[in-house]
Amino acid sequence: MTTLLADRFWQCDRDLADACLLHPFVRGLADGSLPPWRYRDYVAQDAFFLRAFAGAYQLAGARCADAEGRALYARLAQGVEDELQLHRRQAQRLGIDLRRVQATDATLAYTEFLTATAATRPEPCAAAAMLPCLRLYAWLGERLLPMLAPSSPYGDWVRAYADPGFAALWRLLAPRLAGAGADADELAALHRRAMHLEHRFFAAAWGGEAPGRPPVALTIAGSDPSGGAGIQADLKAFARHGVYGQAVVTLLTAQNTRGVQGVFAQPVDVVLAQLRSVADDLGAQATKTGALGSAALVDAVAAALAARPLGALVVDPVLVSKHGHALAGADVAQALRQRLVPLADVVTPNRFEAEALTGIAVIDRSSAAAAARALQAAGARAAVVKDVPGLAGDLLVARDGAEVEFPAPRLATPHRHGSGCTFSAAIAARLAHGDTVAAAVAAARDYVARALASAPGLGAVGPLNHWA
Repeated sequence: MTTLLADRFWQCDRDLADACLLHPFVRGLADGSLPPWRYRDYVAQDAFFLRAFAGAYQLAGARCADAEGRALYARLAQGVEDELQLHRRQAQRLGIDLRRVQATDATLAYTEFLTATAATRPEPCAAAAMLPCLRLYAWLGERLLPMLAPSSPYGDWVRAYADPGFAALWRLLAPRLAGAGADADELAALHRRAMHLEHRFFAAAWGGEAPGRPPVALTIAGSDPSGGAGIQADLKAFARHGVYGQAVVTLLTAQNTRGVQGVFAQPVDVVLAQLRSVADDLGAQATKTGALGSAALVDAVAAALAARPLGALVVDPVLVSKHGHALAGADVAQALRQRLVPLADVVTPNRFEAEALTGIAVIDRSSAAAAARALQAAGARAAVVKDVPGLAGDLLVARDGAEVEFPAPRLATPHRHGSGCTFSAAIAARLAHGDTVAAAVAAARDYVARALASAPGLGAVGPLNHWA
């Protein structure tokens, strides 16, 4: 009878179960498209949640009148501990300190609901509130397993919840709905509330509910009125990574997806006035530079940042297009190498820009590494050379000298406008969150690959999908 009651609640709430299954966060676990930094945040929040869930089981067990019930809740609490062991291993691999996790509003709403219900309501109410977590995850695992991509890095998550042993847990808990002290309507309401909170938990993991004070990043670059590159692309990338973005405009351009029709450099004093305004107010945890336009402006910006650093610095040396077309003169390259590169935490040239900065022609992996090390010799702490021939991707030489390859699939799309701006902005955003350079580059590479693969197809040479 109680299993029938549990089935009735489940059928009434299948709309929420289906919404969870169709959510892009959940789908991304199966097809592997979920950004690693979203999964990292999810693991941290889920570990916090599970600790509270174990406490709720203990509270419910303490209210049981029968030994069988107390034993069941003790077993379920131990099962949560086993699940936490998986999270601890993942947290160690992902570099998460679980002791320092701050719960989001969505996590607290769920944990407080479970704890309050277990502590203040009859035991069947606690069972109704807890049942959706067990049954929903087992159901999601079962549905996702057939569509699990072999390349998905989240296969362990899917297989863990698709395991029949996990599905058995909700069947053990379902009979506890039959106890005295609550009617079916109250149990149904608690069950649906828990399902709502499950969906909100996934939505928060996908949307990255912003903390009360998000990190701040700054872009110092040119403006693209078509929105695909420059400060417009940077601000979109910042926002997508949960960072509050600020912008200092160095150049105004007339451009669209068909080309550039005009470039109008801003006076040095106008750029510096903007930079002072930012520095005097919000500051920044990370800054990126893009198109600066003239050697005089490079010198001025470098002097300002040397005197008053604004967080980790990402230098995107906009000198030569990815197709080899010059975008700035040799004097700008010299100024970047001598004044701005020495301040950089990471420099992100494409292969042509790496040659312009170092004199080393990048023709393969070995020459890319040599160019990156030359940039380090000039003062940069790390360097990423993009589009390395033969590598089909990028090469990072980190501060400690380690070489890390970031291969990327070659996508047959013309819609690459702003990919370099977006890449460097994403690195800055992750550095603002406190990531290491290697982790920031990996996350940015993943983001740009997905943004290219899902480009909206606007115009001739159109923008990326900055929502990716």
